[in-house]
Amino acid sequence: MILPCYNESGNIIPLIEAIHRELVFCDHQIVVVDDNSPDGTYTLVQGKNYAYVKTILRTTDPSLAKSIRKGIEESDGNVLVVMDSDFNHQPSYIPQMIKNLEYYDCVSASRFLYGGNMNNRLRHLASWTFNVFVRVVTRKAITDSLYGYFAIRKEMIEKLSYDSIFWGYGDYCIRFMYYLQKEDACILQIPAVNGERLKGKGNSRFIKTFLQYTVETVRLVLFG
Repeated sequence: MILPCYNESGNIIPLIEAIHRELVFCDHQIVVVDDNSPDGTYTLVQGKNYAYVKTILRTTDPSLAKSIRKGIEESDGNVLVVMDSDFNHQPSYIPQMIKNLEYYDCVSASRFLYGGNMNNRLRHLASWTFNVFVRVVTRKAITDSLYGYFAIRKEMIEKLSYDSIFWGYGDYCIRFMYYLQKEDACILQIPAVNGERLKGKGNSRFIKTFLQYTVETVRLVLFG
């Protein structure tokens, strides 16, 4: 389990404990990768001294994607689950995702399958529209290339070029899903309802973010 985080001191402990409850059916390790949060997220997690938690502090080159890569490289297990650290990704889906890896290389949560949803209607429509754009431009089948909530066999992810994928912010997920499909990975998509942050604020640079993701999608197809 990989949790990249930045300024999540109000969410990280309840999330770790919620994940631990969902994973009682198997041995597990939760890798918290903190991007040098000024709110003391790293120190807070370390102070809890959980036997099943590994804490990593990145002090240079801040990047969500590079934090995820660090977590992948430092994880000990053969199954990896990547999720946000703010409860937007609900822990209740984790057992279903892991158990389905018995039959699939990767299980990816999607807000845009029947049964999935987002509470913010404007963001839901914008995200859905952008994901349609990604599918048309890349000619791939994944319905949600932005969500970044997935479980994957480690042997599968190790077939990919980390340097080509894990940089930047949420755009890493577009690249990840694109290259995963190029490898003919067997991917199961499951519907997911977006959760709500307990504390703090999420990314408010909505339009700027989508412009960056649009440029990256086009670049990926032309030069990837």
